[in-house]
Amino acid sequence: MTEYERIQQALDSIGALANPSEAQGVLVGMWIGGGPADQSRWIGELIEEDENTPAIPDDLAALYRHFVEQVTGADNLGLDLVLPSEDATLKEQVEGLVDFAQGVLYGYAIENGPARRALSDEAREVFDDLGDIAQLDTDSVKTEDDAFDLHQIEEYLSSALLVMYLQLHPPVPESAGSRRLQ
Repeated sequence: MTEYERIQQALDSIGALANPSEAQGVLVGMWIGGGPADQSRWIGELIEEDENTPAIPDDLAALYRHFVEQVTGADNLGLDLVLPSEDATLKEQVEGLVDFAQGVLYGYAIENGPARRALSDEAREVFDDLGDIAQLDTDSVKTEDDAFDLHQIEEYLSSALLVMYLQLHPPVPESAGSRRLQ
């Protein structure tokens, strides 16, 4: 079973309305928009409003922890995106990327992130790119060249979103001798 499938099962077990790509996108967007977001708040955004926040399945807790390590670790160069595997159809892979981009934009919006005009030129460009990705026509991607482009987009988002987070929430050393940054 792939990581994507395990996370989908965990999401299904709590009645989440999102797939793994969208769920991770919401998490990323929440952190970019408002800084460190509580795990239970993130889970609360993935389920019906009238539902109580359920116990968090291990796979979702692990996804959250891994993400936190990536954005707070001093040695990370990008995010590990949770997208359909290369074994999935090209259409499914594009749908995952679209869902991820939509999730990031949603998470940013619910945290009332800084207005677009207040962002750096680079951050505005990333948001424009996310908007373009969120509107991709999943039926238009059909060739191996498109698959290569898809991989390039994933690599770009992996690093661009981490850089954007660090621009909006610069790390501050905890204390002298600390090996981790907040």
